Amino acid sequence: MRSFFTHASVRVASRMSLSLKKTTSTNYPITSITQFSTFEPRDPILDAASFQQKLAKHAPSISKSLADQGYYTTPESFLILPKEIINVMRQQSIDLRNQGRFEQSWSEKIDAVSGTVTRFDKEGVFACEPDGGDYDTAPDLILYMSVLLQTLPIALNISCEDMNVEPFGLSVSSFNAKLAVTSPGGSVYPLHVDNPQGLTAGDTRKLTCIIYLNPEYKEGDGGQLRIFSGKHESHDLTPDGGRMVLFWSDEIPHEVLPTAPDADMLDQDKDRYALTVWIPTENFQTIHNPRSKFASLGDEVFLSK
Repeated sequence: MRSFFTHASVRVASRMSLSLKKTTSTNYPITSITQFSTFEPRDPILDAASFQQKLAKHAPSISKSLADQGYYTTPESFLILPKEIINVMRQQSIDLRNQGRFEQSWSEKIDAVSGTVTRFDKEGVFACEPDGGDYDTAPDLILYMSVLLQTLPIALNISCEDMNVEPFGLSVSSFNAKLAVTSPGGSVYPLHVDNPQGLTAGDTRKLTCIIYLNPEYKEGDGGQLRIFSGKHESHDLTPDGGRMVLFWSDEIPHEVLPTAPDADMLDQDKDRYALTVWIPTENFQTIHNPRSKFASLGDEVFLSK
């Protein structure tokens, strides 16, 4: 696949693609920087062409896993991005946090009977929505998102054409993103589906793409992503540095287990960083599709709890 980027165009392309395509999100509002950055502008070190080629190379296996299991995870750490880049992206996440870009993360739960939507804070979880305005502080984070958005949807759409499945119809026209940190001391994400309301709420998010920025993750650090593939069947994925996880935003129930439960909540070395990009679909029939093999998965899992 031909690279979308040249060295001279990286800064402009990253700024433009992440400032013009962002969709409105009610869940993670952007926090304005209230003071001038003390960080000197820097160029990214991420090799955009290499990253793009790796995404294209793995697209067929990603598509097959999504179609068969509803989720995909890289089989080993640093398969898509090297440890050096993950280290840099984590530090840039910390820099954004030090600038005041993070705020209390929250979510919503929906009563299955009344349909009432209730907002609740995620204790110990803080988040922001990185965009092109953060380029000077976090150029590798922004470039990663830009390349991902311009490469992965097209590659997956092409890959699924050879499978007997509903076309993914993933879009490159808009996106949502969240950079989150989960504090040690046992902080969790409750069981949820990213896009529970779908078209009734105007939410067209179809694919959740996560990359974990915890290069020094060790056994016992917790914070596993538990993905459910059946009423009583789940898979715990460690958030070790460089792991990528993708799953259907509207269908796959998941939760985050306690993060570093035995550590002090102020131990920043145990902070769990994750960058999530949501990709929408232009094939609206795929959102909460009653013909999907995963259509009833959410109800089955939630009712069993």
